[in-house]
Amino acid sequence: MDRNTSRLLDWELGNRDSRTLARLLNRLQRYHVTIYYTDKWDAYAELIPADMLVQNKRETNLVERNNCRLRHWFGRFKRKTIIVSKSIQMVDATLALFATFWVNGSHEHLLSLLN
Repeated sequence: MDRNTSRLLDWELGNRDSRTLARLLNRLQRYHVTIYYTDKWDAYAELIPADMLVQNKRETNLVERNNCRLRHWFGRFKRKTIIVSKSIQMVDATLALFATFWVNGSHEHLLSLLN
């Protein structure tokens, strides 16, 4: 997420491992990120240069708020769920819709289509 605009720039689906993070960091290069605020997951320190990395929970509240919304609104993101559609394509599509119509501020247009 961009801390200045609160826009969700990108995401990566996968395990919490270095390979998943490397894929995300590769795509984030187009945004010319100058600093990363993260939790204390070891892979961040392995792959992000120390001068670009701030690791503390205090700076991750915006991301955590969106994670909470995802788990609240969408069954497929709950930790224990009976929702069976957890295919990569459906999860990615859900995240794309969430980013487009809620996080990045165009949900009014979506809601207007329902009236």
